[in-house]
Amino acid sequence: MHAAYCQFCCAVKISVCVVGVSMGSGGFLLGQEVQKNRAQNDKVLTPFIVKSSWLKFGVFDGRILAQDIRRTQSRSLTLYHDSEKAEEHLMVRALPGKYRIKYALETPQELLQLEYDIAGVFFVRREIAGVNVQLRQSATGPIRIQIEKEGSIAEYVSTRLWLGLLLIPESQRKYVVEMLDRLCPGTHVSLLYNEALAGLKRLSLSPVQLEVSHVRALVALLDDESFAVRQQADRQLRSIGRPLVGVLENVDYSGLSVEQRTRLQLIFEKYKVVERDSVESVIATMKWNPQLWQVFAADKHDRVLAVSSQRRLQQLLGEAGGAQTIEALTAGKPVLLQLR
Repeated sequence: MHAAYCQFCCAVKISVCVVGVSMGSGGFLLGQEVQKNRAQNDKVLTPFIVKSSWLKFGVFDGRILAQDIRRTQSRSLTLYHDSEKAEEHLMVRALPGKYRIKYALETPQELLQLEYDIAGVFFVRREIAGVNVQLRQSATGPIRIQIEKEGSIAEYVSTRLWLGLLLIPESQRKYVVEMLDRLCPGTHVSLLYNEALAGLKRLSLSPVQLEVSHVRALVALLDDESFAVRQQADRQLRSIGRPLVGVLENVDYSGLSVEQRTRLQLIFEKYKVVERDSVESVIATMKWNPQLWQVFAADKHDRVLAVSSQRRLQQLLGEAGGAQTIEALTAGKPVLLQLR
């Protein structure tokens, strides 16, 4: 009798242990499922235009373009995502020589809107967590970036995206970079910007390696009476290469003749690229841009960078720069090179 009772007690204990283990395992599995669901809810919905294989946005020569368009039919598309409570709307209008896209993504947390046509007009807006970011780009005009937060609006204007990002304070720049990384993740805007910025800062410690007086003399020869002299000056200017773009983008053309303006514009067009920007191409294009060094020269947190950039800016401006104080150069409007 005693032996039977002991066996019964052991069986009860084993059963309780098994039930306990089962409940513990069930609780563990339930916890895993809850965490999995949370992770899914926290995951950001990838826009359809990013996932699609027929359209990819990227940064080309400092401007946002879509160079991989593989579908030209007009169409409208609406996608509903029940789990994320999100909607996507896409409209494509294709006509001979024209191509236009309108897109919108709406979720409880985010609003993303985009318009683009192949002429180079681009608009993107993102509203998230109380921050409204807009970027506008026309076919030939500058890039305008607007940031609205807590009732305050700030706008930044530049000829190239990279210079525009540099103009924005770091506390606000992250909103623009996040929006661009979301739109064109293959470009890695944040990584490309940071690496190019580091390379340009290193250049501040080296000489300009450009005699502005020599460029000015060649520009003067573009208006010579002799066609042969004008052609020779044109060839010498072209031989300087792509870094000359940073100079020609920031020239005061008002005092130049029609011949000089036309030839310089043709030289500028020659070095426009259709490849995606790389660290090397960004540095090559920006290293002789006076507005870049104007921004660096006003840096109040890095004294070495500021002093080096002030020296480099004065070298680029030549006599015109020497006649102005650093305070005037860094506090005023974007500087323009005088080539007369």
